[in-house]
Amino acid sequence: MKKRNSFLSLVILFFAIFLGIQNAYSQTVSIKGIVKSADGKPIESASIKIKGQDAGVVSDKQGAFSIKVPEGKAIAISAVGYEIVELVPIPGQENAITLNQVVNELDQVVVVGYGTQKKVNLSGSVVSLKGEDLTKRNTILTTQALQGIAPGVTVTSNSGKPGKEGASIRIRGIGTVNDNNPLVLIDGVASSVDAVDPNDIESMSVLKDAASSAIYGSRASNGVILITTKRGKADKVNLTYRGSVGFSKPLVLPTNATAWDYMTLYDEANGNDLRTDAGVAGGSVYGKTLIDTWKNATDRDAYPNTDMMRQAYKDKAFQTQQYIGFSVGNEKFRSNTSVNYSWQDALLPNSEYKRYGLRSNNSYTVNKVLEFGFDLSIRNTFIKDAAPNTEIEGMMRHPAIYQTLYSNGIWGTSYAGTAHPMQFIFDGLSVRREEYQEILAKISARITPFKGMHIDFWYTPKINNNSYKNVNKTADVYDYKTGLISLKSTALANMTEQTEQTTENDLNLLLNYTKSLGKHTISALGGFQYLTNDYNTISAYRQGNNFQQFEQISSYDPTGMTNSGSATQWALMSYFGRLNYNYEGKYFLEANVRNDGSSRFANGYKWGLFPSFSGAWRFSAEKFMKNIDWLSNGKLRASWGQLGNQSGLGNYPFALNVNTSQFTVFNGVLNPGYAATTYALNNITWESSTMIDYGIDLSLFKGKVDVTFDWYKKTTNNILLSLAIPGVMGYANSPSQNAGSMENIGWDAAVSYKNHIGDVNFKITGILSDVNNKITSFGGLAPQVSGNKVRQVGSPIDAFFGLVSDGFFSSFAEARAYNVAQFGKLQGGDLRYIDQDGDKKLTGTDRVVLGSPIPRYTHSLELAMNYKGFDLSLFFQGVGKRDSYFGGWAAYPFQNASTALIQHLDRWSEANPNPNAAYPRLSINQQSNNLQSSNFWMVNAAYIRLKNVQIGYTLPTTWLKGTGLTGVSFFANGNNLFTISKMPIGMDPESPESIQNTVPLLGTYTFGVNLKF
Repeated sequence: MKKRNSFLSLVILFFAIFLGIQNAYSQTVSIKGIVKSADGKPIESASIKIKGQDAGVVSDKQGAFSIKVPEGKAIAISAVGYEIVELVPIPGQENAITLNQVVNELDQVVVVGYGTQKKVNLSGSVVSLKGEDLTKRNTILTTQALQGIAPGVTVTSNSGKPGKEGASIRIRGIGTVNDNNPLVLIDGVASSVDAVDPNDIESMSVLKDAASSAIYGSRASNGVILITTKRGKADKVNLTYRGSVGFSKPLVLPTNATAWDYMTLYDEANGNDLRTDAGVAGGSVYGKTLIDTWKNATDRDAYPNTDMMRQAYKDKAFQTQQYIGFSVGNEKFRSNTSVNYSWQDALLPNSEYKRYGLRSNNSYTVNKVLEFGFDLSIRNTFIKDAAPNTEIEGMMRHPAIYQTLYSNGIWGTSYAGTAHPMQFIFDGLSVRREEYQEILAKISARITPFKGMHIDFWYTPKINNNSYKNVNKTADVYDYKTGLISLKSTALANMTEQTEQTTENDLNLLLNYTKSLGKHTISALGGFQYLTNDYNTISAYRQGNNFQQFEQISSYDPTGMTNSGSATQWALMSYFGRLNYNYEGKYFLEANVRNDGSSRFANGYKWGLFPSFSGAWRFSAEKFMKNIDWLSNGKLRASWGQLGNQSGLGNYPFALNVNTSQFTVFNGVLNPGYAATTYALNNITWESSTMIDYGIDLSLFKGKVDVTFDWYKKTTNNILLSLAIPGVMGYANSPSQNAGSMENIGWDAAVSYKNHIGDVNFKITGILSDVNNKITSFGGLAPQVSGNKVRQVGSPIDAFFGLVSDGFFSSFAEARAYNVAQFGKLQGGDLRYIDQDGDKKLTGTDRVVLGSPIPRYTHSLELAMNYKGFDLSLFFQGVGKRDSYFGGWAAYPFQNASTALIQHLDRWSEANPNPNAAYPRLSINQQSNNLQSSNFWMVNAAYIRLKNVQIGYTLPTTWLKGTGLTGVSFFANGNNLFTISKMPIGMDPESPESIQNTVPLLGTYTFGVNLKF
């Protein structure tokens, strides 16, 4: 009864407060204001209403209005063709209100090569992304935010080391054996995707086909990513802040076998290795008595049972991102300036990533004819890595029987009796420090002599200063009982220091003309670019330092020091043009051409011409389609184009290189001499890629459903390959020749559906892409086999290659009776291979292609919704088909004194001769048969991952009255939350080979706030 009375009291109190608030709102005040467009022009007949009511007023020719409003109540301002604005007006002053035009998705302006086009007018294959598509992922690196959100674009990361993720971007697959990275331009300047903070990005365009990319010629063979950063707008002053804090955790970690399981498996492996010809197993190393004693012991100093990976990695590694942006503008001057800071702790101690950035974009309009611009970008990145060499692999493969850290704080030893690899990491004995600084300025001018014509000029000097410092200190081994040195290090402390400077000068001139004649619209573009690159580096090495706390190279012994340095230069001169034709918004034609001249080629081969053509038919604009109500837009596209590539050349391939590493004998005495080491390549030319693309764009049911589909074929010819030459020629290295070719056939598809149910707005977007890669010519070379991969005609590049196993030998007797010569002394549990050619022995002709590491059927699904200030998005990403090879110490226990993992308990043994065991019989040093590259070690690396979840809430504007704030939102974000795959325990399908020697990929959780003033 008391609870019921209490509840009734709360209800009465709530209604009393509510009625009091309503009474306060009943006091009206007079509000005045002016409504303008984003370009500062007054908007006549704009509707101004009290929120939630029908009555209101309209603005006059000057955009002015006056209305009486209950104090504290919001008003809604709307006009035809403009977005609705809701705000709480300020009494006693003139409220300036700016309305932005509503942009139909088809009328959106898309950034293309050296210009912009309406989305509806595009005839090439272009993906356009907004800045918020990237920032809502809340990643420190922009590359990570790009993963899965653009059809045909594949992004993979290889490590969880901060700043060392090794992320790669591939647009429509792999097109050459050389460089496959796309060209990235930030405001027209070549850079990298991660050179810009995601919060600075206004838009991003991905040019996927040759027709869209050909305007960039020889640098665009792998596609182009155009990033446009934010700029100031007229009559707007904005101050924004975005900050977040969070932490990361390893996604997956291998699990070591316990010390007693390790010893049991080791004894079994030793018995297999010592098995007699009669099939009798050999003796043990540890024995059951010791194993039981070890398992039941309570003194873990004497009987360790370590899990070094979980001891080494932190439970959480913290991170933060801070961003402040300020934008101001009027009719003459517009500016957008931002500063950003990111810090990411590492899972391993003594490691971290820091980045500071400044970006300022400024423009000044002198008059209707002349406009100037000055942009500045400064970026500093610092990386500290306490495991730059083999420390992680040494730690991860360490058996559990070796102590990591004794209870008295003394470090344990490695299996070889030397200092423990974790000691190097935790005590900072082997540290690499990297610092990257980029300073970029862009000076520009635009001349508009008459309507439809403008001339653009910009000059961009860019300087990159990089420095690297490797410090390797010595580590003695201590006896954990006495605390005295038991093994003095014989190694010498050493240090390497290197500096690099790259200076680029980029000069551009662009002429653009557009003219409409009735139903015809023609635009023409012509341009010139001159780009130079100068690179200098110097490095020094010294060893021997009795004062290791001083990490300066001058504190090391100069005896035996080495110094080196080099300098290179290259240049690119280009002429390019584009012609667009548009008839009545239904028929579109485009032609591009670029003529590139490179300093890397010999005379007669320096210039390459790269043309492209594309066309589109917007069939939904035809009269006979007007009565189809469900079709909002429909367009067919086709394109053809050629692109070039000069990667893999070096800077002076046409020059004969000599050095003094060869020696000659005169009068019985060795003398330094000069000898040619590389062949002068006077007749090599550009790699050339030809691509055709057919696409369709559909918008259905008044824009609720959007569909895009593209099919393409890309053929790359004249790929540079190293061809063997006779040894009598005397060259140390084989020359490269234009001898190879490769083919990619694939398709991209994207479907989205957006709608609302009451106040719930939602959008669902699905993306699916595939590409099939094949080498079509290899210069007559025999298949090139490297480990478990091959390059040969008819197969994907770097396809997995090996023998085919049909299972285990079921017994010792069967293995010895097998009539095909395999490897080593066979016994039960060894892999049995198929003799493909029937010659009773296993040779290279018995090896076949086993699979491909190239991801296929890459897919993603995003679910986004919002309701009265709340927003939620879920993003799934994955790969439908990908092969990986499970090798190294993680697959083969005891190899090179490595550990055993928990999954190795599922092995074939005499006690359990399981034909479906995950691993063959165990061995320590007789593994030659089972270590052969074969299909047995292939794993399915397909996966689907909940890549990102974000939950946010935006405060109502009425709550911000009198605070100076115009917007406040909070968000919680998670990346890499869970994964569905068939990978072995401890392996990540996105980076399947990283288990061997690097930090696993990370799951991150962040919490942040956005403020707008």
